[in-house]
Amino acid sequence: MNIFAKKLVANDDEDLPIHPIDIFQGLFHKEGYSYLRGIQEEVLNSWHSIRDKRDVLCKMNTGSGKTLVSLLMLHSKMNEGVGTALYLCPDKQLLDQAKKQAELYGIPVCEIDENNDFPTDFHNCKSILLCTFQKLFNSKSIFNRDQIKIGSIVIDDAHSCLDKARSTTTLDLPRNHEACERIIKIFETEFIDQAPGTYRRLIDGDPFASILKVPYWAWFERIEEVTTLLNKFSSDDEFKFKWGLIADDLLSYDCYLGPKGIEIAPIHVPFQNVKSFFEAKHRYILSATFEDQTDLIKDFGISSESIIHALIPKDRKDIGQRLILAPKRFDPSLFDNDIYKLAKEYSENNINVVVLVPSYAKAQPWVQNGGIVLNEGDINENISNLKSNQGGLHVLVNRYDGVDLNGDMCRILIMDGYPAFTSSKELYTEMRLDSVKASLKAQIIEQGLGRGVRSGSDFCAVILMGNDLLQFLGNRYNLQYFTSVTRKQLEMGLSLLDEESKEDSIKTIRETIDFCLSQNIDWRTYHSQGISKVDVDVLNEEKIKNINIAVYEKEAIDLFRSRNYLNSKDTIVKKIIDGTSISSKQKGWYFQFAAQLLYLENKVGANDLQLAASANATHMFQTKLGNNYTKISVHEEQSSNVKKFLSQFGKSQDFKIYLEEILNDFKYSPDINYTKFENALANVGRMIGFFAQEPELEFGNGPDVLWGMTDNHFLVLEAKSMAIHEEITRDNIGQLLQSGEWFKKQYGESTQHTLVTLQNPKIKGFNVNPSENTKVIDEEALEKIRKNLTQYVNAIVSTGINAITPIEISKLLVAHFFTPPLFRSTYLNKIVAKR
Repeated sequence: MNIFAKKLVANDDEDLPIHPIDIFQGLFHKEGYSYLRGIQEEVLNSWHSIRDKRDVLCKMNTGSGKTLVSLLMLHSKMNEGVGTALYLCPDKQLLDQAKKQAELYGIPVCEIDENNDFPTDFHNCKSILLCTFQKLFNSKSIFNRDQIKIGSIVIDDAHSCLDKARSTTTLDLPRNHEACERIIKIFETEFIDQAPGTYRRLIDGDPFASILKVPYWAWFERIEEVTTLLNKFSSDDEFKFKWGLIADDLLSYDCYLGPKGIEIAPIHVPFQNVKSFFEAKHRYILSATFEDQTDLIKDFGISSESIIHALIPKDRKDIGQRLILAPKRFDPSLFDNDIYKLAKEYSENNINVVVLVPSYAKAQPWVQNGGIVLNEGDINENISNLKSNQGGLHVLVNRYDGVDLNGDMCRILIMDGYPAFTSSKELYTEMRLDSVKASLKAQIIEQGLGRGVRSGSDFCAVILMGNDLLQFLGNRYNLQYFTSVTRKQLEMGLSLLDEESKEDSIKTIRETIDFCLSQNIDWRTYHSQGISKVDVDVLNEEKIKNINIAVYEKEAIDLFRSRNYLNSKDTIVKKIIDGTSISSKQKGWYFQFAAQLLYLENKVGANDLQLAASANATHMFQTKLGNNYTKISVHEEQSSNVKKFLSQFGKSQDFKIYLEEILNDFKYSPDINYTKFENALANVGRMIGFFAQEPELEFGNGPDVLWGMTDNHFLVLEAKSMAIHEEITRDNIGQLLQSGEWFKKQYGESTQHTLVTLQNPKIKGFNVNPSENTKVIDEEALEKIRKNLTQYVNAIVSTGINAITPIEISKLLVAHFFTPPLFRSTYLNKIVAKR
């Protein structure tokens, strides 16, 4: 035997090192990889001091070496003797990166073999198992098959893994699936009771129709029927890796009907059904910087203590340089074509330009300007090719995370458009909880912004496009959902050009980008000084409150799953609704949630809670008993309402961008979806100081839009914006009359109101006899509103949204015929007979 082998056998009984830094020093590194960075040593020392805790959340910026840190944590626990060690990441690209890291530093790792068997070294705690998250998290997991017990587990890129967990525990049934059609039929009566118009649009295949949710009482009462039906399809592709995690937990699920079909999604991910994860002795969550960590509590069961006391390096400003510019916010006269041309020029000068878009439709203009869509074919291979390419215009469709574009792979990143939710659950929630919508959108945007800067030494210029995206970022309320460093980079970039000349805007933008790309010392100093003033990762009262709410939600669902319905409801009512300062919308949401939790024990009590939900918020379920509609309360003076409306915008230019987005949808055209027109119509009312609702959308009944004018006169508005007929039809007037009857039922016969149809013609068809109280906003009137609205906004912007006074606003409302009586006399036309 080799003399060294004999010595090693003799030393086998010696204690193995367990401090991760001691372990690192004993590894066989590749040349040039013999040292830990200071930030890695800091994190590893901090972790070692709390190594006995079950859950640890570690926040490290992308490119700061968190993969090596996580592998050393697992190696340490393996040496300690707590059992097997498992490293999970969301996709093969990150898995390959982890393997390379392990090879560079001499860390023993292994993978599941081609026969789907676990390596012996993993069982014997000699090697860390590397695999993708979905290998563990599925109903046919080999971890369950072999009853694998985990000593310590790392989940790297945790937010992407959360998305995988949600996907794996959600059933998506397309309209052509037999189970989809049968479930629709089971709940057809309830859908019609809730929102007959929306249901008909969904059945007719309208891709823009809103999402409907099966009322919880109907779901509970038909749960056995639904379970039996779904079980028949358990071997189908859509089911086979999911059904085992879902089948016994359907009471804790919700069912949605959307344009694409049926979605059956968990309230919280049933992670307890994945035993290897649920029973792991230690769980280490690795994440880049995101402000909202509460989903880790609800969907992974991670302790709130680990989030409140997360492992965070003292200096986390090693995020790299991002120059963020919004050309249209700087100069509204710029067109998208100007940016297409600029991007193409850079790509033709050996600069890699990558564009992130939310949809293939949004990608088409880029393709027409020479862009290549990377999603097609093998995306990992296409992205890998960027390493050897110098120059090119590349487009990624709806890929805001899981893509590393470090160094020269991406020196200019363009985000064109607001990221869109794809799941019915997210779309349904977005409509009802503004804070959830803003938080999730900010997280997706932040992930996108991070694609082009992957280390502290990396740099990238970022161009923001799309009125919807700029409108979101222009709302000062939304900036709180970004991390402090990203928020600072946004603030620096979005205001950078404010004082610059607009004589040649593209030249100014190009010169500014060039300073970043050439690593000009003044740019680097400016960026460094700005970032140095940032206080990172401060847990303020609002964040602590949201963490507590997540804990209470999880507590309530745990009680519900154990059939303790009364205490489950009490947790929501007493700890969140009564015990926490939340908005009226949130109260409505949680009253409905409490009603759902209570229903199986007390149907009458649940109905009372559901009525309370509707009293606090719109878009809640219509109960079997009682009226759920919340009337408009006309209060405050018109100019004060306008002033309050303006307070949401960060700067005057944001208000102008908001108007442009409204005007894009506020026109009669068969190519503009009616839901966008109706939403624009409601927002026009709010812009000029009226109170506005969308009753059919918000409550399932009533007119498309209702305006409450500040003289207590109401406009009942029915829009036919996509209609191409030349005359107002009997059906148009009939629908308007129905909405009028609804209005009188809700507000009383004596309340002043006018019935208004919005459509291109003002000529009535044969046998159409509208009342004197029925008016039309025809094409001519609509154009007049658009023109005066533009002048009105320009006047406000010229004075400044913060500087303008209520008296000045009142004068503008009069000048543009937007006071209640002037609006009615100027823009509401009489329906006339054909000459």
